[in-house]
Amino acid sequence: MNAPTKTLTLMALLAAGAAAAQTAAPERTGNLTNAGTSITNTATATYDVPNTDGTTTGGTTSSNTVTTTVAAKMAFDITYTTGADSDTTDTVAGAISSYQKTGVLPGSTVVFSYVAVNNGNASQTINLSSEASTGASNVVYYSANPDANNDGIISATEKSNAAGTIITSLTIAPSGDNPATTSTVETNPGFQNFWMTYDVTGAPDFVVGATPIGSGQSWDGTTNVAATEQKDPGAPTYDDLWYQYSSAKIFAPNLTTTPDTTPIGGGSVDTPPSGGTLVPGYTDPGGTVVAVSGDEQIAYPKVDNTDGTDTVVFTNTVTNGSTVPDTVTLTIEARTNVPNYLQTVTPVAGQPGVYTVTQTNPDGSTTTATVTITTPNGTTVAPGGSLDYTVTVTYTDQDKANPYPIYVAVGVDSGNDTDTTPNDLTYDTVLPGAFQFGDPATGIAADATPAVPKTGAASSTVTFPMEVANTGEYTDSYKLSGYTIVTLTDGTKQIVPIVYTGTGVTATATTITADLNGDGDTSDAGESVPGFIYTTADLTANTEVALNASITLPANVASTNGDNYELIQSATSVYSNVTRVDNNDYITVVAAGSLAVGKFTQSTTTVVAGSEFITCTPTCTVSTTAPATGYVSNPANFTALNTTTYAPGVNYSYKILAKNTYNTSISKFTVKDTTPVNTTFQGASLTISGFTAATAKVLYSTDGGNTWSTVAPALGAENVTVAVDLNGDGALTSADVLPSSGQVELTLTVSVN
Repeated sequence: MNAPTKTLTLMALLAAGAAAAQTAAPERTGNLTNAGTSITNTATATYDVPNTDGTTTGGTTSSNTVTTTVAAKMAFDITYTTGADSDTTDTVAGAISSYQKTGVLPGSTVVFSYVAVNNGNASQTINLSSEASTGASNVVYYSANPDANNDGIISATEKSNAAGTIITSLTIAPSGDNPATTSTVETNPGFQNFWMTYDVTGAPDFVVGATPIGSGQSWDGTTNVAATEQKDPGAPTYDDLWYQYSSAKIFAPNLTTTPDTTPIGGGSVDTPPSGGTLVPGYTDPGGTVVAVSGDEQIAYPKVDNTDGTDTVVFTNTVTNGSTVPDTVTLTIEARTNVPNYLQTVTPVAGQPGVYTVTQTNPDGSTTTATVTITTPNGTTVAPGGSLDYTVTVTYTDQDKANPYPIYVAVGVDSGNDTDTTPNDLTYDTVLPGAFQFGDPATGIAADATPAVPKTGAASSTVTFPMEVANTGEYTDSYKLSGYTIVTLTDGTKQIVPIVYTGTGVTATATTITADLNGDGDTSDAGESVPGFIYTTADLTANTEVALNASITLPANVASTNGDNYELIQSATSVYSNVTRVDNNDYITVVAAGSLAVGKFTQSTTTVVAGSEFITCTPTCTVSTTAPATGYVSNPANFTALNTTTYAPGVNYSYKILAKNTYNTSISKFTVKDTTPVNTTFQGASLTISGFTAATAKVLYSTDGGNTWSTVAPALGAENVTVAVDLNGDGALTSADVLPSSGQVELTLTVSVN
């Protein structure tokens, strides 16, 4: 409304509410008299009549009565219940604040209350039409409030119940008494409330609206003419009646899904490598550390030695930041914020909340995981409320291979919008741990294939190239230890620790134990020796460190004879405390040394024992200087260098010494001697040292070695041959074994003929 003749001063009354307004009398500028009212008028003349005495007498004369009937002067307005329609309310954006609804769900029917005002002096019918913006449709008017629960939204049931009050026009008597009804006196308010509804559609945050439009009669200054409310009214002024829009802002879901702060509880976790700075996070039910950074959770499952599948459970929260309840749908989405990875997500038929995530990795390989959301869809979250849920990621155990990260995106979609696109995403990432230990291999890997044995010799150092490969997806370090068990030439066993070297490798003293004699414990002498644990520097994901594993063999190590010495090696993940072993590297120790054989004659003079030395490599030589290895030395009063003289009939002895200086046993061992010419056999004896052979005995032959006997021939026999039978079986065969460092001393006594 605009023209002064049509301006109501009812707004204070209308703001008090429709019910009160309907019983109040409007005040109208000009205080128009209702049409049909009779206005009667009689003229009166007063005068003085002169008297005879000079005075006057007053007199009155009334004229005839005339009657005038008040004509109709029409005016009307459609306005807010609080008034205030103006030139600015003729657009959706111009709706007054009390006529702006927010958080309206798409598909809803909104309701607004308006007032039709008769600003004239005669009853008139106001026809109702409308104008609506895009997204507002199906405008319907009601004479009674259809919103039974006063929530501002008309349900289907409320529509049905209020169907009888649908109107398209309003007939409103003028304010006060209606002269047309002569039998009664009314106190008409001059206005009537009505309700406008319309359906709302549109995208989130989209604002739609509608305005009622009244059409009726209006005084143009001369007569009553048809007038309709309009936008931006201009001349003539009689129809300066503005639109009065209402608006509805489509609900914009305010759902966020984030890591759940409840299990975090302000706590912290130690992520790999162990011993670093603690970070916000928690531990899942299976013991996996989960770190939280912003809207992403990162799991660090430990390496294990089992096959099958591994599982990580993430905890998440969805929060409804809007002012209305929201029925949420949680889904697993293909993650798109990790370059060079491509995912497809497939719901598992018949298993709500279960998805198969197939991930194509940068090298073209695929990783498949089963992801389960524990909270069912269709759960309603109250305004300002939250809902906790878990995401379980199950995947094939790859901790002995070279895994890739497993990426998961969780989406939450509002039930209050019309699309199925998630309103927010949160991210869960699994970084599988894995490592390999063994011989060098191509790429980031360690080869478990047995290597060709390396050859070593006594006192030599044998070195094997090794690798620890961190094929997992987080940083870790590794502890190395190893040893081998060798046999010494005396038949005993010895632990030889392995020394590891490599970039960033440090050593910590420890004790290495092994059950050398196989009795089930390691408490026996020699079964615990000093050693070291070697720790690598931190290895980042998909890197490796080259190592040298070195073994220094003892000086008295025995040859392996086909049964090579095995390297017992292990690498343990510091973070996961899981061990990988590599027991397929071997050392071959070749046979080395000689069989030293010396013959010494009994001397008639004093000869110091160990003053003469015989070596055989292979020719035997005698010297008075002790060689480093591989010799036999003279017994006391026996010589190989000095000439001896005995008279006929005098007995004297020869000592034949044979010593195995090889680093292994020798088989088919024999030592023989024959009664020298011009001498007569008197007897023989045998002494052994460096080994135990209770069955060792002397064999005798009188036919040049064709046949042997354990029975000595009669004294005085000539041409007697003697030999050593180590295993006592009465024969000289390969079963006669002389161990390393074993020595045989055969004494043959004769007399000079």
